Amino acid sequence: MKTAFLITKHELFGSVLEIKDTTEELKRRGYRRCVILDSSLSSFVKWYSVLSSSGIVTVPGLRKGYEYWIAKNESGFRELLVRTIHDSENLINIKGKPRNLDSSSKNPIWECRYLDHQSERFRVYTSLGSSTEEADYSLPDEKLYYEIEEDLAELLSRLPKEFHLQKIDHVFPVRASPEEFSSLLRRTLESKKLESSYSERLNRELSVIISKDIQDYFMTVSKIVEIAKNNNCWIGPGRGSAVGSLVSYLLGITRIDPVEEELFFERFLSLKRNDPPDIDLDVDDKSRQKLLNKLGEYFGHDCFCLISTASTFSFKGAAREIGRKLGVDGQRVSRLIEWSKEGQRFPYAFENDVDMKQLFEMSKLVVGLYSGFSIHAAGVILSSIPLTGLIPLNSNDGLAVSLWDMDSLRIVGFQKIDLLGLKNLSFLKEMTKGREPWDYPTNDSKTYETLGRGYTSGVFQLEAPFATRVVRSVKPVSLRDLSIAIALNRPGPIKSGVTERFLRLSRTPSEIEKIRRKVPVLAETGGLLVYQEQVLKIAASMLSLEADDGELLRRAISKKEKEAVDGLLRSSPGYSELQPDRREKLYSFLVNFAGYAFNKSHSLSYAMIAYWLAYFKANHPEIFYPLILAELPRNSLPRAVAEIRDQGLKLCAGKEASQSSGCVSLSIPGLLKNHELRPVPVEDSFFTFVRNNRSKYQARDLERLIKSGYLDGFGERNELLKKMNDALMGVDPELKSIRAVFGYKEESQEKNERDTLIDRAMMELEVLGFNLTEIEPPDLSRVATDFEITTALACLRTGIAPYRRVDYMGKSFITDGRSFIEISNQVPIQGYVLFKSGRPFEMKERIMEVNRVFFGPIEGKYLTDAARIENVVVRTGTAQKVIQKEKPLDTDADEIIWK
Repeated sequence: MKTAFLITKHELFGSVLEIKDTTEELKRRGYRRCVILDSSLSSFVKWYSVLSSSGIVTVPGLRKGYEYWIAKNESGFRELLVRTIHDSENLINIKGKPRNLDSSSKNPIWECRYLDHQSERFRVYTSLGSSTEEADYSLPDEKLYYEIEEDLAELLSRLPKEFHLQKIDHVFPVRASPEEFSSLLRRTLESKKLESSYSERLNRELSVIISKDIQDYFMTVSKIVEIAKNNNCWIGPGRGSAVGSLVSYLLGITRIDPVEEELFFERFLSLKRNDPPDIDLDVDDKSRQKLLNKLGEYFGHDCFCLISTASTFSFKGAAREIGRKLGVDGQRVSRLIEWSKEGQRFPYAFENDVDMKQLFEMSKLVVGLYSGFSIHAAGVILSSIPLTGLIPLNSNDGLAVSLWDMDSLRIVGFQKIDLLGLKNLSFLKEMTKGREPWDYPTNDSKTYETLGRGYTSGVFQLEAPFATRVVRSVKPVSLRDLSIAIALNRPGPIKSGVTERFLRLSRTPSEIEKIRRKVPVLAETGGLLVYQEQVLKIAASMLSLEADDGELLRRAISKKEKEAVDGLLRSSPGYSELQPDRREKLYSFLVNFAGYAFNKSHSLSYAMIAYWLAYFKANHPEIFYPLILAELPRNSLPRAVAEIRDQGLKLCAGKEASQSSGCVSLSIPGLLKNHELRPVPVEDSFFTFVRNNRSKYQARDLERLIKSGYLDGFGERNELLKKMNDALMGVDPELKSIRAVFGYKEESQEKNERDTLIDRAMMELEVLGFNLTEIEPPDLSRVATDFEITTALACLRTGIAPYRRVDYMGKSFITDGRSFIEISNQVPIQGYVLFKSGRPFEMKERIMEVNRVFFGPIEGKYLTDAARIENVVVRTGTAQKVIQKEKPLDTDADEIIWK
C-alpha cells in the first residue's frame, strides 16, 4: 500500500502542506495511505476527516525530535493521546533521522512537508522559524518512491491497513432524567405564577429538548451560571437565539422573557433540524479567569478544558515579520502595506526597488500559513468523564487546554460552551457596585432622552458614528425601540437598505403609522423587515406555516437556496391561496429582505446592557464618566469630554474635584495610568514633591505631571517646567545662591511667567488627550449655524458651527472655547466649519447661503424659522422642493450645500 509520511502545516514554521491540495496530489500519485507525523496530534482529526473521505487510509503518529511513534490501532491512538508515551504492542517506534535528512539512516521514513510547487513557499516560511534542517521535503515521485520502497517494506507491513477514528459520546457533567428535568421547570414556572400560555410554551419546548435528549446540556449551562453567581462573576442577560427559549429563561440562563417579547424557540431549536443547542454566555471580563478556575475546581480539572486556536498570517503580519528578518526599515514596510492595499497589488512607487519587490513577493507566499497558536477567546469543554486519553491536552495557567481546535472537537463529537469576556459588563458591575440590574424596569425617560440626543460615547453597541445616527433617528422610548436601533446598525439591515429606509421614514411619523396599519405583522418596525423573527411571523400569518417550517424558510432564504425556498412555499397552504400578483410581491419581498434581517433575541439582550450603561450616564454621570474615561482609548476621550460639557456638566480635577459637588470628578493620576499617586499632592512644595518621588520619575514623567495640571498647587506650569531639571538634580531653587544660606534676600532677576488659558489647555491636550481648561469662544454671529463644536463632537452631528483658530507649538486647532480639534490645513483665523458625523469637513470665513438637503420627505414639525440665507431642500425622486427661511430642528440634513 503506497504510503506517505506527512508533516502538516500545524507544525509551526515547519511545513506548508494544506489539506485540500495535498489530498488531491496524493490521489493523483496513487497514494492509498498516509501517516501524520506532527510533533503533536493537533491536526490529525481534520486531516483524517478529509483524507479518509477521499479513500486514503489515515494513520496517527507523533514525532519527538528524531523519534517516531505510529499507532497500529485505536488503542495505540489512545496511548498517543496521553503525554507520556511508553513502548507498547499498539505502537510502532522508529528512531533516527528520516531518510531525506540522512541517506544512510536506518529510518526509512521520508518526511513530506511541501508539494513540488511549494518549495519556495516552504523556504520563506521556515526561514521565520529556527528548527527545520535543510533537505528535500517534497512528496516522493514514482522514481524516488521506487528507490526507498524496499527499505520501507518492513515498516509498511506493520502499519494498519485501515484506521477508523471513533466518535466520542460526549456526556455533560450535570445529569437529569427527562422526568426530573420536566418537574424542575414546571415547579419553577408555577412559582412565577404566569398565565397559561407559558405552560403551553414550556410543554412545547420540553417535547423538543427531551426528544433530542439534550437536557443535560441545559442543566450544565445552568450550573455554570449558578457557579458564576455564587462567586460574584456576572453573566449577561443573554446572547443569541437561546434568548428565545423559555427553558433557558426559567433556568436563569437568560433574563429576557421570550413569551412577553414574542421570541421564537424555533429560531433556537427544532425537531426538523439536527443542529445542537448553542448557548453562549457573556461574562464580565475581569471575572472570566476566576470563573474558569472555579469551573475547573467544581467539575474537576480533568473534566474541564479550554480550546486551542491558530492564528494565520495576513499580508500585513507577514510583511512585518519578514521585513524584520530582512532588516527592512519599519516605515518602508508600513508604506508597502498601505500602498499595496494590504497585498492586493505591488505599488508603482516601488517599481524599481528590488528589496521591496522581494519583500512583497515573499509576504504573499506566507499569507494564510500559521503564525502562532493561542487559546480560543470563549470556548470550553465540560465532560462527565476525564478528558485525558480522549483528546490531546496541554496546560495553561493550571488549566487543561485541548490541542484540537473547535472544529476538530466537533468532528469527534464534543460540543463546546462559549464563555465570552465582555468589558461592558465589568463597567456596569462596577457602576452598580455588584448589584445586577436585569430584573429592574427599563422605563427611565431620561435615559432614552440622553440616547436620543446622541450621547452614546461609552455605551455598548451604540457609540460608533453610524450607530449614533441611527439611535438619534429612532429616538427610543422603550427597550424595544433600543433593540430596533441596535438591529438597524448590523451589516444585514444596512446592506439591504432597510436601515436607510427606516432613517428616512423617521422624519415622517404619520407615514410610519399608515404603514403599521397596512402591514400589522411588521408594525413593530414601521413596516420594514428588520428582525429574523418577523420572517417566522409572516410564515405563520400569511403562509400558514408552522414555526419550524418558517425557520427552515428563513434559513433557506438566507443561504440563497432557491430550490428549498420554492419547495417550502409550494407546500405552504397560505401561499397557494394568494392571488398571483400578491404571491409574486411576497416572494420578491422575502427573497430581497429576509436574508438580511437580524436576530431579535440577541438585539434585545444587548439593548438591555446598553440601556443600563446609558441609565448611569443619564442619572449618575459622576459615576459613569470617571470610570469610562479611565478605560477609553485616547482618540475617544475628546468626544466623551465634549459630552460632559454639552450636557451642562462641570469637569473637575485635583483640589477642585475633592471640594466640589455636582461635577464630574476626574483623577489625573488615573488618566495618566499612574495609580501610585494620590489624587492631590500632599507635599508643601514642588521641590519636596520631586525629592520624595525622584526615584520613580524621569524628566518626561515629571513634565507630563506638570502639563496635566496635577502640580498646579505649586505654581504656574511654565515656571515649574523651568525648575524641573534643578529639582530632579536635587538643587532647591531657594538655596541656589550662597548668600541665601546666610539669610540674605536676593531680588529675582527673572519675572515669573504666568500661564495663559491657551497654554494650559494645550498642555492638557498634549498629555491627557483632552483639555480641562476652557478659553474664550469665537466672537462671531451664530446666524445660519446649527450648534457649537462641542455639540458636533459630542453627538457626532452634521451641520455648521462657528470656530476660532488656535496655533500652538507648530500645530493648529479649531475650537469653540470648550473643545479643540487639531487640523492639518491652513484656515482663516476664525469662521465657520461644516461637520459631517462629528468630523470637520470644510471651513469658510463667512456664510452667504446655506441649503440643507433632505433625501425624502420631512414633516413640518421637524422644521423651524431661520435666517433669510437659509433654505431646506427636499428631494424625492427627480422632484425638488425648496422651503425658504427654514432649517431643521434637532434633525441633521443628509447633505449641506453652502457658500
